[in-house]
Amino acid sequence: MTQPTLALIGTGGTIAGAASAASVSTDYKPASLSLAAVVDTVPELRQRYNIGVTQPMQLASYDVRPEHWLDLHAAVMQAVNNPHVVGIVVTHGTDTLEETATFLHLSVDSDKPIIVVGAMRPATAYSADGPANLLDACSVAACPGARGRGTLVVMNGRIHSGLWVGKRHVSSVEAFDSPLAGAVGEVADQAVQWFRAAGRAPTVAWQAPSAWPRVDIAVAYAGVDETAMRAFVAAGARGIVHAGLGNANTPTAYRAFIQSLPAQGVLVARCARFITGSVTRASVYADAQYGILTAGPLPPHKVRIVMLLGLAHGMDGPAIQAWIDRILLAG
Repeated sequence: MTQPTLALIGTGGTIAGAASAASVSTDYKPASLSLAAVVDTVPELRQRYNIGVTQPMQLASYDVRPEHWLDLHAAVMQAVNNPHVVGIVVTHGTDTLEETATFLHLSVDSDKPIIVVGAMRPATAYSADGPANLLDACSVAACPGARGRGTLVVMNGRIHSGLWVGKRHVSSVEAFDSPLAGAVGEVADQAVQWFRAAGRAPTVAWQAPSAWPRVDIAVAYAGVDETAMRAFVAAGARGIVHAGLGNANTPTAYRAFIQSLPAQGVLVARCARFITGSVTRASVYADAQYGILTAGPLPPHKVRIVMLLGLAHGMDGPAIQAWIDRILLAG
């Protein structure tokens, strides 16, 4: 029987991290080992799959920027366009793993599975979770049932949509979940089980931008004023995500300032700051009247990615709102 061909793409992170001792799991240097070295710690991988390894970057994920996503996207598309490759696995640090997964989920139009995987403990730890996570990720990437689901995140035996997953704990191996959507499946001893039928959000018609537009996040809190937003506008922001209080509310004192921004060419999207639930349209503002977007249950950092992609591809406010609505409808 022919081995499935998988493309493994390394970006660094804790899964490739090294500490001073095997007993240390939080004080370490991420991105210390190559992906090839990590693969060698799991002999079953080359026994089960025909593996190609590429490494477009070697970073701690707290240093990953949208500019790096362009190189990653190119590496992913090279694998997508290889007719022999049945699935792609991207190793990544966990700090921004959910942002990279969201970016790929919304920018790669392919039925081939793209799996983003990381680790909460360095490769040198006694209790390293990276090898098991990587083996699970490859099992999912090679599974026919993973096709047509967009980008997935595999961590700690659970399979999540790249759009809905989030990091919820700073150090636990059970750090990732999807609080509203739930996991889409699980994997145990390389056996994959799906909890729902395949489906995915609509992607942007990808063209690599020559430069990313500036999109910032302004977080509301008791006593907040417009200082941060004014600074973002002065810095050249083309979009601002307003991570508001409760149902994306904001103090009355600077509501008029926010409402004035779209007319100045600065797109504003409202979402909730740290809580789950869907922000309703026109709950506080006359959103449509002022050209303000609402993002439903999407958290601020993911709304920012939608706006980055939309603005970079020439969408105006109504087009981005329509895309958000289609994303949410697709689930």
